[in-house]
Amino acid sequence: MKKLIVLFTLSLFSAFYAQKKDSLQFNLPSKYNFQLAEKQENDQMIMMEYIPKGQNWDNYDIIVTKLTIKNGARVPLQAFFDNQSKLVESKTENLRVKELSRNKENEREYILFTMEADAYKGSNTTESQVYYLTKGEQDVFICISAIKEKNLPGKFIDEWSKVFLQSQIIK
Repeated sequence: MKKLIVLFTLSLFSAFYAQKKDSLQFNLPSKYNFQLAEKQENDQMIMMEYIPKGQNWDNYDIIVTKLTIKNGARVPLQAFFDNQSKLVESKTENLRVKELSRNKENEREYILFTMEADAYKGSNTTESQVYYLTKGEQDVFICISAIKEKNLPGKFIDEWSKVFLQSQIIK
């Protein structure tokens, strides 16, 4: 009986003090045939990268990245937006950032935007992205869909805007 009480107490304690964890779920379009190519996790973040099956880091056409910043919800999303813009600007030539939309009052907080660049410094290739920043109760999510182009086609922007905006926070 003592063991049962101790076990129950430990279970209750760990459940009560366990960090609440948010998860952002969205449906990757099936036409790309994505596979999880990389997953890394530490105390501060989780990074997952998807590329089409049969492609690799040297030859992918499209890449989708989802970063979870653990316990980042206390930081304003604008700070993540500003930091990402500065970071990418320092690594590119002729960076163009365009905000597509933001949440309205009483909606889940988000910023949807694009980044297009003529080139990356020290590289022969370029990459342009659709970004989606959003918050859960505890965590911040940074979602990126990127292709190796200077300019994003409007169809691509529309497709990935819809994918990201239809995402759901799962607790």
